[in-house]
Amino acid sequence: MIIGILASGICHLAVEWKNKLGWDDALDVCGVHGIGGTLGTILLGVFAVKSVGGSAGLIEGNVSFFMKELISVAIAAVYAFAFTYVILLIINTITKVKVS
Repeated sequence: MIIGILASGICHLAVEWKNKLGWDDALDVCGVHGIGGTLGTILLGVFAVKSVGGSAGLIEGNVSFFMKELISVAIAAVYAFAFTYVILLIINTITKVKVS
């Protein structure tokens, strides 16, 4: 429940920030899925308990699992950015991605 409460608040703030900056994200994918998923994955590394899922988190003293979660988030973010960038470059050669 703590992860859900924190994620909902952070996602709302991310969407509001995106709107304030005028970024083009019509479906709020980055603010909801990107930020929410990142926060949820990191907090899993904090709150995981061995009795429920097999791996203890940071609260139970398992720094190794928490670090794996941080590394996983970093790798996923780099992969998502690179893949999206390449796909948008390809699409942009066929038709403009953003209209005026």
